[in-house]
Amino acid sequence: MDGYLQGATVFLDLNKNGLQDTGEPSALTSATGQYTLDYSQVSSAIEGLQIVVTGGVDTDTGNTFTGRLTARASKATQGQVVTPLTSLVDAIVAQGLAADVTAAQTLVATALGLTVADLGKDPVAALASTPAIYTQAVALQRAVQLLASLNANPGESSHKAQERMMKAIAKVVKSQESKVDVSQLVAALQVANTTGASQLATAVQNSVTTALESGGHDSAKAALKGLDQVRVRMENDFDENDSDHSDDLAQAAGKIDDEHGLTTSQPLTNLVTDDSDAGEIDAVQNLYQPGTVVAQPANTNGRLLASNCFQCHGTGGMGGFDAIRGDASEVRDYLTKPAGSDIMAAHAQGYTNAQLDAIIAYLQQ
Repeated sequence: MDGYLQGATVFLDLNKNGLQDTGEPSALTSATGQYTLDYSQVSSAIEGLQIVVTGGVDTDTGNTFTGRLTARASKATQGQVVTPLTSLVDAIVAQGLAADVTAAQTLVATALGLTVADLGKDPVAALASTPAIYTQAVALQRAVQLLASLNANPGESSHKAQERMMKAIAKVVKSQESKVDVSQLVAALQVANTTGASQLATAVQNSVTTALESGGHDSAKAALKGLDQVRVRMENDFDENDSDHSDDLAQAAGKIDDEHGLTTSQPLTNLVTDDSDAGEIDAVQNLYQPGTVVAQPANTNGRLLASNCFQCHGTGGMGGFDAIRGDASEVRDYLTKPAGSDIMAAHAQGYTNAQLDAIIAYLQQ
């Protein structure tokens, strides 16, 4: 994520099982990422419980959020943020790598050159005063997403894979004695396929920092959209059974440039291989100017939820919107099958009945 998440599910994990269960306080985020959890019916103390965020759409890039963010609930307060940085703090706490949340926050802040107070700030709102909060957060989330895709175990959900990678990074943070950046944390991991993720973290931090200085938040959005394309290309191309597989960032960027006929200017290749300058950011930003708006049915909640389907199926052509619209009524059939029997069964069982109703209603319009 880099902007606010709209339509994301937020819940308070009362029984500490990591899942949203009936009766647990929950809410959907607004267009500005805000949420309100009503825990008035909870009789026990909530301090220290996990706040979990999943799903939704990044309002800056329009991309579906496939990760899982967490934070430890503090005493009844307003404006508690949940970000990749609070997720890293939570991963330290969950593994007993620090005595408490405060100690975990100190570890993360020291490692990344931030303050403990910075970890509780809204990264977007703090852009003008402390841009490093934003750049570290977006670099961390994208590195975790890529690592999870390249190191996923058979049958492992994206949430579980990302949680596992975040916990691995937490162990590296624990061992740090001086300031580092996200790319250095990733490079020190004892997992496979760290090269591309480390390169990606460096590219994100460099390009976003330059973009913020030269063109503000809008330029940063464009840089991140370009880098997200490269990341997704790496995830899609990576195949352990393919002798040509690679987690090289520049190679993935070069393929996209070539496919768009940009063999001379190579905007994405330059973005990921150089210390980005304003000219390179402008070149990438020109690729992401607003285009023709395609009319979509107006079921907002259903559309946000169905955007998860579009990640694999697209919105047109074979396997696209028309195909999955025709198959919408079959989604419920997968609820009767074991989650491990079919990938669609696992997908369907990740939603509540109300969410499935919203998806089906949207797809059948």
